[in-house]
Amino acid sequence: MTARPEPQPAGGRSRVGGKGPGRSVKLSRDAIVNAALTFLDRESWDALTINALATQLGTKGPSLYNHVHSLDDLRRAVRMRVIDDIIGMLNRVGEGRSRDDAVLVMAGAYRSYAHHHPGRYSAFTRMPLGGDDPEYTAATRAAAAPVIAVLSSYGLEGDEAFYAALEFWSAMHGFVLLEMTGVMDGLDTDAVFSDMVLRLATGLQHRSE
Repeated sequence: MTARPEPQPAGGRSRVGGKGPGRSVKLSRDAIVNAALTFLDRESWDALTINALATQLGTKGPSLYNHVHSLDDLRRAVRMRVIDDIIGMLNRVGEGRSRDDAVLVMAGAYRSYAHHHPGRYSAFTRMPLGGDDPEYTAATRAAAAPVIAVLSSYGLEGDEAFYAALEFWSAMHGFVLLEMTGVMDGLDTDAVFSDMVLRLATGLQHRSE
């Protein structure tokens, strides 16, 4: 959802959105990252620049450098936040569920997030995922933790559970990309998606046996 734009306030405060009435906020690292997430909901990952975000905030690019070191620093912070959001979402929807029930619900939540937040989703899947950043590499691996926890209910453990989680993610990501690029236009994608997830779940059951 795109935030309503806000007016330029007095006293050195910045606005989120650029125009219109609303509550002003002081610039801070968290406020800038939050504004970047809002920006991504409306624009694309490639469109996210310091100057573009500063325009949305109703200020100038140099003022953002008091809180983020560079565009790379900003983008890294955004990606870390998105990973945290996705992990939290999967944990919430999967809580108290197991096996096929959990797999179906978590897969649906993942797909829904990608469609409602395509810009953020692009940040989540943008390569390289880790590179030489140990913290980011650890965060991307942690993103698989909720799925691995569900896979344990099928009797999968250790590397087997981790690789199964990667297979699961590959299927979800591939399906979402095909939908977003229009390849599946005209199809009952909800039915196709449910069938795919159930086939994955059946494979998990066979693997545990």
